[in-house]
Amino acid sequence: MASKVACVSSGCGSNIAEIQKTLALAQSRGGRGRRPAGNLRPAWRVTVKGRDVSARLAPRLVSLSITDNRENEADEVEIVVSDHDGALELPETGDELTVAIGWEANGVDHVTGTYGHAGAADFPLGLVDKGSYTIQAVEYSGTPDVITIRARAADLLDSLRNLKDRSWHKTTVGAVVRAIASQNKLTAIVAAEIAKRSLDHADQADESDASFLRRLARQFDCLCNVKNGRLLFSQARAARTPSGTALPPARIVRSDGDSHRYARSDRDAYSGVKAFYNSAKGGTRSSVVAGISGRAKTLKHTFANKADALAAARAEWLRIQRGIFSFDITLAYGRADLMPQRPVVVSGYKRPIDETAWIITDVRHSLSSSGYSSTITLETLQAEGIEGAEDSTTVE
Repeated sequence: MASKVACVSSGCGSNIAEIQKTLALAQSRGGRGRRPAGNLRPAWRVTVKGRDVSARLAPRLVSLSITDNRENEADEVEIVVSDHDGALELPETGDELTVAIGWEANGVDHVTGTYGHAGAADFPLGLVDKGSYTIQAVEYSGTPDVITIRARAADLLDSLRNLKDRSWHKTTVGAVVRAIASQNKLTAIVAAEIAKRSLDHADQADESDASFLRRLARQFDCLCNVKNGRLLFSQARAARTPSGTALPPARIVRSDGDSHRYARSDRDAYSGVKAFYNSAKGGTRSSVVAGISGRAKTLKHTFANKADALAAARAEWLRIQRGIFSFDITLAYGRADLMPQRPVVVSGYKRPIDETAWIITDVRHSLSSSGYSSTITLETLQAEGIEGAEDSTTVE
């Protein structure tokens, strides 16, 4: 996630009433879901190799889109500009590109202020820095002639590619992440509630640090990435930025022009998740279950002990539960302050939807001659863990 927003709040849980208590701050920081005043227009800024090229591209801009992903995929930017007169040069792949988007008042030549509010409408006003990217592809096509620039945020976790063969014993998640960070000249930022989790045994067999960290993150339902020289390890269900800053809830009110899609899927009607571990008693395999064992999904990996198996079962069960409900909203008036991991409270939809606490997983910002819109993907926000229990299953 490459975006940066200047909003800080106390933490918030998944209980809808608890989140609504914090909405006063959310409204002061992120708007009240109202339409922007008529004197506002979309604003953007693009730099290439540190040089602001916004003024030159403005009369030629066909579209600009930014995709913020929570995990696994690098954030992306696509810029399409007209080259009808052949006056533009093709940029070089590998060049650094930065983007900022938002809203500005008509009559203002250039937005330099911080992200604020648009007077009585209380609509966010100003530019939000969406981070830096590396140009990966340049396409020149016609007629009419257009240049398409595609750039991706650097996934620095992939730079930890050297294969290693080692094991970790009787330690904690925090100790492992800090050790790997130190070896790679990075500063570890680990969520406090995750850092203290015990890790009895883990093998890193002919595996890169990046692959091992992603696997460890999945076992404990965490997100792992590298930003600005820091190795970040945080809970997937926590309403925080990767660096640990708490995000205030955003309020989204259904309005004319918006579109949405809500769906519920039973995900094969799993009742829980089962994980096996090697029992110290008699060299047998035993199992634990998060949820109910009736129609439990079984994890393929056999864990070293009960604690690690239970952690993995709980993490997978949380992912399944979060995925039962999906909710996509396209806001006719874009919100540059929305980012992955920000909690959301909605209103104006069906009662079960309005009563659910949501968290953003992905955001796509789209700007063109038609205006500026944002499409967000939401999943249910969970603050509480899933209890697990020992299963009666024992395998020789």
